[in-house]
Amino acid sequence: MQALNLMALLNPNIKHTMIDGALFQQEVDSKNVMAVPSIYLNGELFGQGRMTADDIVDKLDDSAAEKQADALNAKDPYDVLIVGGGPAGASAAIYAARKGIRTGIVADRFGGQVLDTMAIENFISVSETEGPKLVANLEAHVKDYEVDIMTGQLASG
Repeated sequence: MQALNLMALLNPNIKHTMIDGALFQQEVDSKNVMAVPSIYLNGELFGQGRMTADDIVDKLDDSAAEKQADALNAKDPYDVLIVGGGPAGASAAIYAARKGIRTGIVADRFGGQVLDTMAIENFISVSETEGPKLVANLEAHVKDYEVDIMTGQLASG
């Protein structure tokens, strides 16, 4: 919702309406909403769950996937390509890059599920923190090294 709010603020041609599911349960039931937020464009389901402004623009751009594939194919091969941008992937990238190994991370989004976690109390050396704060620190640490972070990518196998 923050991404849509920002887009509407920056562009007067973009309008959106937010509906509070707790107040309008009939609307939630009629659309069979299973995840919050659920975004509809012209009455059709557009996306569910957390989306960034980049995610929204990519979904609107019919050639976004082709552009992303071309950009990935143009990259030189990596010595180590880490699938997943959570704490384990970040740690692996830092260790590899510190050894001078050409390293890349591919992830749907950097931080993974930790990004959605509000209370973290089991991370060694950190008594308590919030997911977005931890992810920001992880990303800053990874960016201290030459690691290519590629988001918006899903691995299938």
